[in-house]
Amino acid sequence: MHRPNGMDFTRTDRRASRTIIWLVTLAMMGSCALSACRFLPAPASDLPTSIPPQTPEPATEFNFPLDPAQFGPFVPYESGPFPVDTRFGVQNPGVGKTGKCFVDADGDKVPFDQLYHAGEDWFAHGAMGLADGVKGSGAPVRAVANGVVTWEESLGSEGYVVVIEHILLEGSHVWSAYWHVTDLQVSMGQAVRLGQVIGRIHDRGHNSHLHWEIRMFRDGSNLFPPDSAGRDCNGHVAGVGYTWGVDPEQAKPEAWGYLPPSEFIAGH
Repeated sequence: MHRPNGMDFTRTDRRASRTIIWLVTLAMMGSCALSACRFLPAPASDLPTSIPPQTPEPATEFNFPLDPAQFGPFVPYESGPFPVDTRFGVQNPGVGKTGKCFVDADGDKVPFDQLYHAGEDWFAHGAMGLADGVKGSGAPVRAVANGVVTWEESLGSEGYVVVIEHILLEGSHVWSAYWHVTDLQVSMGQAVRLGQVIGRIHDRGHNSHLHWEIRMFRDGSNLFPPDSAGRDCNGHVAGVGYTWGVDPEQAKPEAWGYLPPSEFIAGH
């Protein structure tokens, strides 16, 4: 793994750093009002870390983390003969009924296929344009813009999640998140540039893909209010990648600060 400025941080150092980040973040955020979680990104100076972050260059332009000519979301019955949909803001019948962490009005877990996708899952294009997860395994994942790494976390058998903060020219901030990544090439606090390789798609066989997000918040650990359907989803700094709500107006990702990734990239 590449280390900035010649520094060599051990796994123990990194775990300790994450623990400090976790405790300080919880203390700073406290209770989270819905409006604040949805629309008010934290300033860069707030970043709690024991490793001084490098100063990134402004994000003057954005690009996709994978080549859109060779990768893209699974579209039902177009990317393959299945009712699978991995686009942004959709409900995906292909993920089954096993619950995640969202609960309905009775406190029962909401079936997975009723949740709304907060990012896009990109698979490699195989023969005749059909999705081919195996082909995508190991493909390089690139930073969508200049920025600084604000989080990296192991998901065990699902690879790593990496979060990068981007400062736009007018001073506002957005964050990009990359899930199911392996062979990390970046570290916490490291400045990265547009197109820089941050890792590779983790090998998950036919399900090898990149889940990626663009969002207006840095830290998803306290994203959902205690009276919402997502109250049991808090505690995850990187977020959970899905949304849901009893109130349809609060069910979809846009209500919680997620942005349509491909549309955002195309507009910047």
